[in-house]
Amino acid sequence: MRNSSFFQLIVRNLGWLLVSLLLALAIWVAANMANNPVEQHEIRAIPVRVEVPDGYVITGQPDSSTVTAIVRAARSDWDLLLPEDILVTADLGHIRKPGEYRIELTAAIADPLHGKVVALRPSTWMISLDTQVEQRLAIQVVVTNDPPLGYTYPADLACAETEVLVRGSAESVADVARVEARLNLSNDRNPVTRTINLVAVKANGQTARSADVQLLPSSVDCNVDIQTREDVTPVEVLPNRGGTNPPPGYTFEGYTDIQPSTVGVTGDTDAIAAMNQVIKTTPIDLTDKTATFTIEVPLALPSGVTLVSNQQLISVTVIISPVLSNREFQEVPVQVNGLDETRFRASGFANTVTVNVAGPQIRLSELKPDDLSVVLDLSGLGPGNHQVKPTATIVGQGADNPFTISGILPEQFSVTIEAIEPTPTAPATASP
Repeated sequence: MRNSSFFQLIVRNLGWLLVSLLLALAIWVAANMANNPVEQHEIRAIPVRVEVPDGYVITGQPDSSTVTAIVRAARSDWDLLLPEDILVTADLGHIRKPGEYRIELTAAIADPLHGKVVALRPSTWMISLDTQVEQRLAIQVVVTNDPPLGYTYPADLACAETEVLVRGSAESVADVARVEARLNLSNDRNPVTRTINLVAVKANGQTARSADVQLLPSSVDCNVDIQTREDVTPVEVLPNRGGTNPPPGYTFEGYTDIQPSTVGVTGDTDAIAAMNQVIKTTPIDLTDKTATFTIEVPLALPSGVTLVSNQQLISVTVIISPVLSNREFQEVPVQVNGLDETRFRASGFANTVTVNVAGPQIRLSELKPDDLSVVLDLSGLGPGNHQVKPTATIVGQGADNPFTISGILPEQFSVTIEAIEPTPTAPATASP
């Protein structure tokens, strides 16, 4: 009887119990959301993983390989969420023939984090696919820079691998005319082993992009047996001005940028030994040169000696400069600037100075005293004694003017500035 009454009590209050449970659950959810609210933010620069079906290659896709995701997650998850936790995929697994397709991007958040990607920008990608093909090509060894003079290498260079597999779209693979292993031996004087990255070259000579074709292997080991050439002697190039000099007022200061600075010679061993490791150019005439110049001149080869290289001319830059000198200009007038002459007067300095000008000797005679301006700047100075340095300039001097002020005498003036007493005004006389 008691059990029946208890059961009836529960049945009569079941509605209230359910309401109480729902109310408690709502209060718990509200409290939890207040302490750990859901927030929505952007995460940028998320890489997109493209899943390509077997037998196909991508031939076109957006320039940017990343997207922006709008993510909604609890605040506690935001503290742990990183861009790499957002997995964005472009799934091409359903595609069965080449072409251009608009692919819907999908996104998820990696476990064990919680949250939801509510949007992607952009949400779709245009992707082009083509059938993947392969072809084998022989590896061509190309020496881009020869060893130093006096050294050589075998003509039949070969690397550890002689063939390479070129993989990519049908169009890209067909564009590849050859694959090269390019060797720079410019600093090698001994046998070397070097790992060389292979380069796919199109028929027009341009390098194929690594994004368009894949080379397997991508690099090869190449052995180069560099040996000394017994029949070649390297010698230094020595420019020769044949005893000539520039005109008066100019001076020869030397040579620069000698190309090539070393050449290889072969031939009569006695004549080569007599050269003493140097070879002169034919004379460079300086008699009418007034500025630095570059000239190409042949080498003065002894009888029985020839150059190994086809380079028959030597490029030489000859440095010619004007002879510098000084000229003194006396009694150059001094101009006072910055003084309010209605309120102050200045004294204690000379009205003229001596100015020294440096420049090309041959042009100093062009200057006249009127070309010089000397200023004593008293701006901002009040009554009292001041040490002021005059400044000198050359009137009309442009950026290409070769003259400079090398000195002013005296270098400094002791200037006294005094206030001028105002002239008293006589009081007006009243009329009788």
